[in-house]
Amino acid sequence: MILVYYGTVADGAGQRLQRVIEGLVPKEKLEVYGTSGGLARRLRQPLSDVTMAVVLAATREDFSRILSICDLLYYVRIILILPDREEDTIAKGHSLRPRFVTYADSDFLDVAAVLGKVLRHVITSKP
Repeated sequence: MILVYYGTVADGAGQRLQRVIEGLVPKEKLEVYGTSGGLARRLRQPLSDVTMAVVLAATREDFSRILSICDLLYYVRIILILPDREEDTIAKGHSLRPRFVTYADSDFLDVAAVLGKVLRHVITSKP
């Protein structure tokens, strides 16, 4: 099981979210990417060990970069964090087929709950 996290830690949302994820996922099971190029390179590799990706689009520019690699995200379960609550942003976000959507201004407790549930399911479903 691998969790892929994309987000920049330079902003407050990225730092908050990374702390939440690191509290739930063992370090050896977490891959962190701070650029869309790095994320794209990872997504071009075999995905059989990737359980889920948490994608933080903290700004509209960042969201545009994520949308530009949407074809690489097609077979990945995604938790998507959007930069705002605008109708067009939400509609474009749903085109990525995320399992869960929240917003960059949240406290990410909802992300922690979803991740916890996914991780429990992964652990209990192993043979």
